[in-house]
Amino acid sequence: MIFDEYSYLTAGDPMPPVHFTAVENGPGLSNMKGQIVLLNFFIIPCKHCKHMLEYFQEEIWPDFQHTENQLLIIGRGHTPEEISDFRNRGNYILPFAADPERLNYDKFAEKKVPRNYLFDSQERLVYQTRGFDLDQMSTLRMVILDLNSE
Repeated sequence: MIFDEYSYLTAGDPMPPVHFTAVENGPGLSNMKGQIVLLNFFIIPCKHCKHMLEYFQEEIWPDFQHTENQLLIIGRGHTPEEISDFRNRGNYILPFAADPERLNYDKFAEKKVPRNYLFDSQERLVYQTRGFDLDQMSTLRMVILDLNSE
């Protein structure tokens, strides 16, 4: 796990209570008890965020798509309409949600995106990243696969 001076969470911390606005009838975070949860925060104009979303669509989403576990891509400071338009233009199949007033993001970090927070089935933080780095993404994927095999 990387050190991040802007993150409010460290390994082992519980997941803060969150309430997201799902986009296009996509899943919000429903009953998470006993599930692995991966939250990604991004903003539309961020170039690194777009690279990360492409990586997620190809490498991470298949690990979540047909499981009980939950992945949610959250647009920090964006409305559901903005996120829907972005999702459609990018041909993304990922589950998106909006956090227009940053009420959720502000429980996780002060600033900087993209960010990922991976929580285990006990709702404890096991891994987090900031920025887009292929080594971090590879580690994130390995941690997800390890959690799925437990």
